[in-house]
Amino acid sequence: MTDYRQTVKAVEFLSDHEEEIIARVVERQCSASQNSPWNTPASRQRCLEDNRFHFHYLTASVSAARPQIFADYCGWVKVVLSRRGIAEAHLKNNLEQLRSALLKAAPETVADVIVGHLDLAIERLSMYPNEPQPIPAGKARSQLLADYLQRILAFDSEGAIHLLQSRASDARSVIDLYLEVLQPAQREIGRLWQINSISVAVEHYATSVAERALQILSCAVAADKSRGLRVLFLCPEGEHHCVGMHMVSSLSRLEGWDPYVIGPNTPLNSAVDFVTQVQPAVIGISITTFMALSSTRQLIAKLKQALPGLPILVGGYAANMGEEVWRSLGADAYAPDGLSALAIMDKLVAEQRGATRTDSVR
Repeated sequence: MTDYRQTVKAVEFLSDHEEEIIARVVERQCSASQNSPWNTPASRQRCLEDNRFHFHYLTASVSAARPQIFADYCGWVKVVLSRRGIAEAHLKNNLEQLRSALLKAAPETVADVIVGHLDLAIERLSMYPNEPQPIPAGKARSQLLADYLQRILAFDSEGAIHLLQSRASDARSVIDLYLEVLQPAQREIGRLWQINSISVAVEHYATSVAERALQILSCAVAADKSRGLRVLFLCPEGEHHCVGMHMVSSLSRLEGWDPYVIGPNTPLNSAVDFVTQVQPAVIGISITTFMALSSTRQLIAKLKQALPGLPILVGGYAANMGEEVWRSLGADAYAPDGLSALAIMDKLVAEQRGATRTDSVR
């Protein structure tokens, strides 16, 4: 098991030398293919961007001391690249170039920590499937899911939303539509982008429709009860993915919460000032990309300093990578999905009230 101090040193090295190492890897890749049609300014820029993503996931994997994170990422990106004309062998070579650059640049004890993550990814790359599996639908909603996706891919947003509205009668039915239609539909849209069947623009369009649909549905039906409690949702600086957060906000309204949403890429000091003004019972922070781990850690530290005892819940892809990841951020809890978030919010409030009563007795 890697010593914690070695992990810290490895993460610090990766953060301090990121651009230097990436530039070295890209230069080697382009020099090796001087006569290739891929060796153009545009291709070099794409190669630079790809390596930044590789590096950020590698840093997150090292930070969590979980090599599987980086290996799984490489298995995912293998499909993305292959469906865009970039062979698995190219990705493998890229990882080997990154490994070589790190071995030359890093102190031996630091390199030993990092290289194990690359070795696992290289070893297992060919074991990952070349095609992601389609997202299965429950039998009860399979036709509704297919009809919804058909409208989305035909760019019929109003038709897609009307389809869901026709099935929404109360708070419970809206939650069911989220679980059985919107959630699997978004996963299928993500799969279609991964295999290059749709563009980024279409993926963003589908996401915006899903977000708007749930917001419309959650405002159209009455909540089962009113809690009289505020919950505030935001993304830290550098995090631009917020659809999941907006969906949890809509679900919380159905459960009787009073949600406040700041949105993506929130500057640290502004976030703290806003939270201080709103005084929510719970804060929910959404973090999808590993690039925002550091800013999330800083945000949570500042919030706890400004509002001691205020429970903080994290969610999103990056937070779901394991308990050691979200605990390292300083959060009080994490939720793997929207419904879990609602249950954990209730639990955090109950624990906070219990702690307050204990303090008053003392």
